[in-house]
Amino acid sequence: MIVTTARKPSSKTRIFCKHLGRFTGWTYVTRGKASLLEFADKPFLLVGEYKGNPGSFSFFLKGKCVLSIRANVSLDRDIGIGNEPVIQGDNSMALDLIKITGLRTGEKSKRIILVNDNIEFIDDGESYIKLKVLEVRGEGSV
Repeated sequence: MIVTTARKPSSKTRIFCKHLGRFTGWTYVTRGKASLLEFADKPFLLVGEYKGNPGSFSFFLKGKCVLSIRANVSLDRDIGIGNEPVIQGDNSMALDLIKITGLRTGEKSKRIILVNDNIEFIDDGESYIKLKVLEVRGEGSV
């Protein structure tokens, strides 16, 4: 999966996308003036902003937005590249993320994406990124 941003992202959003790419093993691509159509042949995540901070997460498959999450973000610490994370959670948002991202579930891993009312990225038992989910639209969530 590719992670990219809106056309003119703040430095906070660019840094967040790089961290998210390292955590998940996804490829961060600087968007620049590129049209979203240039990413349509692969699944991608478009990270949007709210007041200069990452605030929306739109997942695209075959050029169509299939899941959109609006959230407040907190980045607790820096992290390096590691093993692919697994998703833990049994709600519709977790099932949608498993389907869209292709990440595994139900296995043991040092990196976990815990999905309940919020989304928390955990590395070796320590919280790394927290998304306080404000709104969800898409697949099983609508």
